[in-house]
Amino acid sequence: MSDTVLRHWTMLRQVPRHPRKVGAAQLARVLSNAGFDVSRRSIERDLNKLSTVFPLRCDDEHKPYGWSWMADATAFDLPAMDVHAALAFRMAADHLHALLPEVTRSHLDPHFRRAKAVLDGLNDNVLSDWPDKVRVMPAGQPMLPPAIPQDVLENVQAGLLAEKQLRVVYRKRGEAEARTYLVHPQALVWRDAVGYLLCILWKYDDLKQFVLHRMESVELVDEPRRPLPGFSLDAEIATGSFSFLLADQSIELEVLFHAFAAVRVRETPVAVTQELVEQPDGKILLRATLADTVQLRTWLLSMGEYAEVLGPPALRKSIATSIREMADKYAGD
Repeated sequence: MSDTVLRHWTMLRQVPRHPRKVGAAQLARVLSNAGFDVSRRSIERDLNKLSTVFPLRCDDEHKPYGWSWMADATAFDLPAMDVHAALAFRMAADHLHALLPEVTRSHLDPHFRRAKAVLDGLNDNVLSDWPDKVRVMPAGQPMLPPAIPQDVLENVQAGLLAEKQLRVVYRKRGEAEARTYLVHPQALVWRDAVGYLLCILWKYDDLKQFVLHRMESVELVDEPRRPLPGFSLDAEIATGSFSFLLADQSIELEVLFHAFAAVRVRETPVAVTQELVEQPDGKILLRATLADTVQLRTWLLSMGEYAEVLGPPALRKSIATSIREMADKYAGD
């Protein structure tokens, strides 16, 4: 490789994507550290020539002047993106959209577009159709995601990323009027299609969950957020708070399943330490220590006549009450 080609390649790798930019003086320092003795004028001349081949732009209207790759320029890498990398980027674009901060998505967009172009151009490759052959589906009834204003999501992500405070106009479920809160964001959790911001408010330390689609507006405040002492996202999830915890203490669950209904819990256990005991009549007794949650009770009710809750007594009574009330609604049919 000639010195000129190597110098150009070293220089192009230092040019950021718009709206960021880099000046000739900074490029000269980088090239000098890399062993290239070249003047600022030569760098400007090189960049002007390269801009006829590559999607480069020069901002010579706003100081400090500088060069950048065009915002929508296709990602340019050596070696070229292979089909496996393209497939990974394509799947990430489809499934990680809501999980990535906007600034990260914007940075990756050229790679996503490049990945699509690579796969679209491989008509005879078995991997080119892979994104059309794979889907991720919810375990329960499919539901449309709630509408979240784009600026709400972007500002929440920006505040969480920069560890800044947020001013949130939020309407609680069942309330007609929204209220304004000063929020210190701690973490963001997606459960199915619903986003939950874990946060503390003002000077208080009790952790709150704010649902993103109930936020009417979010303003980024240029003040550092206050971290919650001892907070662990994984530990918070493990408490069962996202399953609507009904009691602080775990319960010793006992459920009698019809044999075919027990296949699900045999293949996908409800707990690492669950126990399945076959009964003389062929039914399966499940024993497990679990958090008492709304999600658990909803799951048990969804099993209908194929599952009978034996214990604990309070849970059996609650399930029986729900079944009687449902039966009463259909009693006249």
